[in-house]
Amino acid sequence: MFQLRKDIINTTMGKFRTYLVEQNEEDKLKHLEHVEDHVLHAGKDGFGHGFHTIRDVHNQLSGQKTDTKITMKYDGSPAVIFGEHPENKQFFVASKSAFNKNPKINHTHEDIEKNHGHAPGLVQKLKAALDHAHKIKPQGIYQADIMHAGDVQKKGNRVEFTPNTITYHAPHDSDHGKAATNAKLGLAVHTGYEGKTIEGLKAVHAPDMSHFVKHKDVHLMDAAHDTSQHHYTQEDRKQVDHHLDQAVQHFKNTPNDHHDTVLKHHEALKTYINHTVRTGEQHSHEGFVAHHTAKHNKKIDSVKTDAAKQRHTTTRDNILNHINTNKEHFEGPMNMHKHLQAAKNILTKTLSQRSQWGHEIGGVQSKPEGFVAIRNGRPSKFVDRAEFSAANFNKG
Repeated sequence: MFQLRKDIINTTMGKFRTYLVEQNEEDKLKHLEHVEDHVLHAGKDGFGHGFHTIRDVHNQLSGQKTDTKITMKYDGSPAVIFGEHPENKQFFVASKSAFNKNPKINHTHEDIEKNHGHAPGLVQKLKAALDHAHKIKPQGIYQADIMHAGDVQKKGNRVEFTPNTITYHAPHDSDHGKAATNAKLGLAVHTGYEGKTIEGLKAVHAPDMSHFVKHKDVHLMDAAHDTSQHHYTQEDRKQVDHHLDQAVQHFKNTPNDHHDTVLKHHEALKTYINHTVRTGEQHSHEGFVAHHTAKHNKKIDSVKTDAAKQRHTTTRDNILNHINTNKEHFEGPMNMHKHLQAAKNILTKTLSQRSQWGHEIGGVQSKPEGFVAIRNGRPSKFVDRAEFSAANFNKG
């Protein structure tokens, strides 16, 4: 849980008479969410986690030490899980289907063909991972994004590859350019796993990889991100202070039952927010109602019988009645979301100043996909949704 205590503490945001104290029993913050979205799916607890994570990044960029780790979020595809199987001790690779109820584990090319033959592109990359990832001698199990697998191109004086939405490029004579050109597999490792069975694996974010062995066939792209060389302007610090202050004020003024209302609609709210990212519109209560109405109307139109249409109509009307009756309940959490997102965007801009890679989307220079901040073992995304998320949604 997260609680409010009436004390005065000094922070880089000045003095707050009321501040958040983080507890450790929150179980909902296990997935890689946008840092501002925690308030939607985990209420007060989610706000506290998002607030503290943003504050830690703010403090690190201001030159202070925190325990929160910051890593680069690479736009690779697909994800690959690899390492020594905890039960049979054999090297394996897998897609995220390793975590299915019936895991798909691959020890051989034949396994990959059997499990993933319907997806030729995935088969090719998993085979490359199986043939080469073991060469770095991983001790345990890791998850990575595959950045390239035989598809690095040399154009002019640079090398480039496009695993998903972003094209990564570097001078051909740079260390990374040479490594990418010579390698048969490019990996951005970001997560380790601990456990005695596949089903019992627990994620360890930003794991220690110092034991990895360098090998010319495997190009390891380091996800660690050094914040010490960034230029974090006084104006940006002031703006982050302002948005965090405003977020706390809205938190203080929001009753518990308002969070409870939002929690009942958090999945629909996140879907609506993603819709506004695609369209570029500002989210609002009226927009949420219109989006939700359109979604349910589409479902009503898709069924044929009068009974089914009536059933879906009743569901729509009940949900919309609850949303409209409790309109004021959405104001506080959505204002927290707005200010946390504004603070995050400033921090993401600053973090994006330095990278070992150039980034382009559709031939136009862009920022990196984003960053991941890991606080108390819980990761949160710092992504500019107006740039990368919109480009990713609209890809193709």
